[in-house]
Amino acid sequence: MRRRHLLRGAAALVGLGAATAAAGYAGVRPGLGADPSGADLERIARSPNFREGAFRNLVDVPDMTSERSGWRTMAEFLLDDTPGLKPTAPVPSRRMRLRDLRAGEMVWLGHSGFVLRENGLTILIDPSLHEASPLPFTFRPFPGSNPYAPADLPDADILLITHDHYDHLDWRTVRALLGRVKRVVCPLGVGSHFAAWGWPREIITELDWFESTKAGARTTITAVPSQHFSGRTMRRNTTLWAGFVIEFPGRTLYLSGDGGMGPHFAEIRRIWPKIDLAVLEDGQYNRDWSTIHLMPADWRRAAAELAPAALLPCHNSKYDLSRHVWTDPLERAAASSEALGIALATPMIGEAFPWARAETASRRWWPAVP
Repeated sequence: MRRRHLLRGAAALVGLGAATAAAGYAGVRPGLGADPSGADLERIARSPNFREGAFRNLVDVPDMTSERSGWRTMAEFLLDDTPGLKPTAPVPSRRMRLRDLRAGEMVWLGHSGFVLRENGLTILIDPSLHEASPLPFTFRPFPGSNPYAPADLPDADILLITHDHYDHLDWRTVRALLGRVKRVVCPLGVGSHFAAWGWPREIITELDWFESTKAGARTTITAVPSQHFSGRTMRRNTTLWAGFVIEFPGRTLYLSGDGGMGPHFAEIRRIWPKIDLAVLEDGQYNRDWSTIHLMPADWRRAAAELAPAALLPCHNSKYDLSRHVWTDPLERAAASSEALGIALATPMIGEAFPWARAETASRRWWPAVP
């Protein structure tokens, strides 16, 4: 029974499986969300990125690159006992009162979650504080990697969501934030999940790629492409996935969201030639899905194309959603940033750091893994 639950949870995450079949389990069905319908679907149909009933990447790439069957790939995934996939001791982390975050500071929540305070705004980014799965007790955060509960998150001006996968749009965290967030900004279609969970439609802003919205005084948020996919059930790509560029007065922050190597990085650099910090996904890569997450060599190439003042690797150190040693993304990011001559920020989970001078949070906090 436990193996079947693990299999279903894993399949939901990598797009092979049966989260819909899990809907009958108590407490799971509400977290699945809802597909766009009505006027939302009509708007989606007008998007140039939506064709033949689904959203598409800029480049037509397969989600899965394995030559093995999907079930064999998943079985090998679940039965892999490579040393170092999970930490043997609690992940080092810190804890502070997030409500006391000062202007210009950022806190990494682990994986792809952040709290940011800048230009009078408090922004929550992909806060995932529970299992990265629709099923309880599967893909739990590593011990030590989750020092905050949803109640610890500050009230926010903006809740920014890159896409609807469970490790980025955590229903239980979102449920705890209802009534504490002034506005949700997300890609096309993702607002339907929030509406299904009782969030007022009037506070939800959905963006297509390269669409922008104003946030507060002199802050602009633009959705930009990533090369990924979406879905919380067996239905795929009914909602869009994205990265974001946030332009503050005199400062620019880029959030890659999830996604593999594609032409969008060069286009982002062309439009935003001066990026102060690029938060670039770095983890959960695998040769079996090498097009929809950044493999280490592609991470270096993407960083070179973006040429930011500083890099911050994310999408690591909280969940084992792939088969690499858990510290490997950080080791490879350190080597790549040194080779490129770009400052690397490696803050500890839970600590505040000045995001526009992120290189001041450069330290080796992770252990060496044999």
